[in-house]
Amino acid sequence: MSTSSALSSSQLVEMSAALPDVVLKEGMNWTNITFKGKGFAWVNHPENRAMIKAHYEEREALLATAPGVYEAGWATKSSAWVRVQLELADPEEVFELLEEAWRMTATKRAINAYDEALGA
Repeated sequence: MSTSSALSSSQLVEMSAALPDVVLKEGMNWTNITFKGKGFAWVNHPENRAMIKAHYEEREALLATAPGVYEAGWATKSSAWVRVQLELADPEEVFELLEEAWRMTATKRAINAYDEALGA
C-alpha cells in the first residue's frame, strides 16, 4: 500500500475497504469507519484528519516519534485513540494503524478469515 504523495481523508476511507466487513457511516464532513457498526476510525474531511483506535503503547510510540503528525485523542479503559494529520503521515504506517484498529474491534472469526486470506 505504498504511495509517495500526501495521504488524503478520502484515500484513508478507500484503504479501509481492504478490511473485511467494514461499514462506512457518512456525515456531511466526516466518515465513521466501523466493523459491523463498531467504530474504529473517524475521518474529518475538511481538516484532513483521522482519529484511529490504538493500543496505549502504540499511541505513545507514535507521539514520541512523530509529534507533528500524531496527537493524543480520547482514551477508554481498553484503547487510546490517536489523531493523525493525514497529509503529514506515512500512508503505510497509517494503514498498519488502521488494520490494527480493525483487529481490536473485529471478531476472532473475522480476524482468522482475514489472516487466512492473506496467507498469514
